Amino acid sequence: MIDKPRLTDIPTEWTLIRTAHSTTPSGGTSDPEIAVAMERLIGRYHDAVSRYLKLKLRDENLADEVSQEFWTKLLTRKLAGADPSKGRFRDYLRTVLHRLIIDHFRGRKVQSLPPGDLLDPSTADKEFDQAWRETLIDRVWLRLQTFELMTPKNRYAAVLTLRREHPEDSIDALALLLGKKLGAVVSPEAFRKTLQRARAKFLELLVQELRETIHPAEPEDIETEIYDLGLGSLYRRYSEENTV
Repeated sequence: MIDKPRLTDIPTEWTLIRTAHSTTPSGGTSDPEIAVAMERLIGRYHDAVSRYLKLKLRDENLADEVSQEFWTKLLTRKLAGADPSKGRFRDYLRTVLHRLIIDHFRGRKVQSLPPGDLLDPSTADKEFDQAWRETLIDRVWLRLQTFELMTPKNRYAAVLTLRREHPEDSIDALALLLGKKLGAVVSPEAFRKTLQRARAKFLELLVQELRETIHPAEPEDIETEIYDLGLGSLYRRYSEENTV
C-alpha cells in the first residue's frame, strides 16, 4: 500500500520546467536556481528521450537529429507551455517529442512517418512506455545504490543485485555469494531479511521517483501509474512480501 507523503510540498518536474523557463527580475536567465533546474531536467530526461527516439525511429542518426532539436528547444526555453493541470509529465514530454518527430519528417519530405499514430495523444505508444519504464527503473536503482553508499553497513543494493543476477539460486546460495563478496559469514536468514527490507526500500524509492513526475500524486494516482507502466507484478510482489 502506498502511503501519503510526509512533506506537503514535494518538488515536481512541473516545478523544474516552470523554474527553468523563468527569468530573473532584470529579465535575464542567469539566476543559479534557473541553471540548476535546467541541469536537473537534462540529467533526468536525457536517457528517456534518447532511448525513445532510437526505439521509435529505428535510425540512430535520425534519432540524434530529433534529440538535438528537443534539447535545443529546452535550452532556449521554448517548452514553457507545460501545464500541470493536464496530468502526467511524461504525457507532456511524449506530446512534445511526437510533434518534433512529425515536424522533422515533414521538413524532410522524403520519408514516411514511423509506425504508430503520433497525432493522437490518447493512443498508446509502447516504445515511449518502454523507454520511460527503463529509465525510471535505472533511476530507482541509482537511488538505492546511493542510499547504500550513504548508509553504513547497508547492503540493500548488493542483495537485490545478487537476486536479479541469480534468479534461480536458493537463499542459501545467495548468502554464500554475498559472504564471499564481503569477506564475512552471512546466514541465509540474515540474507532473507535484508532482501525483504531491500525490496521495501526499492518500492519506497520507486514511489518517491513517481511523486516527482505526476500531478496529482495521491496514492491511487501513483498506483495507477505503476500499473500503466507495466510494473504491476513487481509492485504486487514487493508489497505482498512486506505485509506478511
